[in-house]
Amino acid sequence: ALSISVNMRVAANLTMMYTDVPLLSRYARAAADGFKLVEVPLPYSEKAEDLKTAADSNGLQHILINAVPGNWEGGQRGIAALASEQKQFKESISTSIRYAKTLECSKVHVMAGVPIGADHSSAAEVFIENMKYAAAKFHENGMECLIEPICPAAVPGYHLNSYEQAREILSMIGIPNTFILFDLFHAAQLHPHLIPSDVKWIDLIGHIQIAQVPARGEPDTEGSVNYGTWFEWMKVRYRILILMTDLAQGLGKEWAIGCEYKPVTRSLEWVKKYGLEF
Repeated sequence: ALSISVNMRVAANLTMMYTDVPLLSRYARAAADGFKLVEVPLPYSEKAEDLKTAADSNGLQHILINAVPGNWEGGQRGIAALASEQKQFKESISTSIRYAKTLECSKVHVMAGVPIGADHSSAAEVFIENMKYAAAKFHENGMECLIEPICPAAVPGYHLNSYEQAREILSMIGIPNTFILFDLFHAAQLHPHLIPSDVKWIDLIGHIQIAQVPARGEPDTEGSVNYGTWFEWMKVRYRILILMTDLAQGLGKEWAIGCEYKPVTRSLEWVKKYGLEF
């Protein structure tokens, strides 16, 4: 019960932020700005050991990475729904687990991808099959497995593009370490009139990310999402979840706010403004 006074914490997204310097140099920048937590969706350009050293030397903790997303430079945005990549998918999960273990990171987001051609008709079936495999492997290693609905404006043709679909997929996977990555940037575009009280699937959320719509800047920049309202709801729901869940046994309840935005003002005043913590 003492935990209910703990505020929600923000995590620097080192794929989106500090992009004027190489990835390994972004850790020092994040630490200098006050961050204690980082998420690195695309860590695979560097050795896992080098990333861990950079984090440790700057007093930072990894809380989220993405699974290997396929050929990112070639336009792939995950391969979990692609029948043509099933062999590569299993190999990618092994690599992802090795990175997560080295980084002492407990959450991994597995991207579905954009099925084209022959992959299109089998995507739903292949995604379930691959996610069952991934979730089981992550479960064996004490990690959470996340899936994220992504809006067509950001990734046209992305296989997972609604929360109803995500909930159905979680029920079909049926492994208790599997959750939804709830990104307000995508949610606000998939459901333009979404308000906090509409989110009935709160217990399925394993991680939260933020960015203002449509320019993907800081949450206090001009846009369509009322982040004051959303942060209040998150903090209240987080405390209720802590009361309802034994955190020592329950995965998916230790939310942080991932700053998956492209800095516009480069100010972090919004963290204090909205009553959050580093």
